[in-house]
Amino acid sequence: MGSQQDPAERRRHLRLAKPFAGTWRGASGSGPCRITDISIGGCFVQSVAAPQPDEETTVTIDLTGDRTMAFTGKVVYIEPHMGFALRFRPLDPAEHDELARIIDALTGKRQ
Repeated sequence: MGSQQDPAERRRHLRLAKPFAGTWRGASGSGPCRITDISIGGCFVQSVAAPQPDEETTVTIDLTGDRTMAFTGKVVYIEPHMGFALRFRPLDPAEHDELARIIDALTGKRQ
């Protein structure tokens, strides 16, 4: 019997598990959503509708009430009737630094 690694242990980046309002848009559609888990590498998007696996999708997130950021990436997996996970394309240095500062401030931890 092989051992299975806890998915949380595979994560490379500090994750912020806090709901944020947002929207998503991809080739198969778009809609409002809630982002419930975000890191420098990606996020989980709660949405009734979802794009297709591997579809390039953009998520716009209201991070602070007065600041939105848009992230584009590939859909990693879909949880039917719940949402989907998005792995971000590499962030440019300014996006990386700003998102890291927001996550650090809201978690009280440093990346």
